[in-house]
Amino acid sequence: MRYNDREPIYQQIMSEIKAQIAFGKLTPGMQLPTIKEQAAIMRVNPNTVTRVYALLEQERIITKQKGLGTFVSTGEHLARKLREEIAESATSRFVSELLRLGFSPAEILKHLQHFLARAKGDQGTC
Repeated sequence: MRYNDREPIYQQIMSEIKAQIAFGKLTPGMQLPTIKEQAAIMRVNPNTVTRVYALLEQERIITKQKGLGTFVSTGEHLARKLREEIAESATSRFVSELLRLGFSPAEILKHLQHFLARAKGDQGTC
């Protein structure tokens, strides 16, 4: 994983784990690596992973089972909820930036529709 300087590393790791759940790489009930293993995988301090796991547990995205490990929560709508959060966040950043630059809502919609039509065409040629 490559980290950027715009947001804290723990938030980037949280976002990555949420995305893995949202898009099915991590599934409900799947065991996560231990804190030490995850720290080695992510190349961060174990304290960072401890913080990430604690925050994800507070959000009920993961659960800890004493003596067994840490697991992805089994809520049936978890992946869909996380996908919606990711889409909402990305859309918010996109629209906010274009509004800040002076685009009108109508212009933003026009550009988005054009982009989606072009992307759909590109998928059809694969």
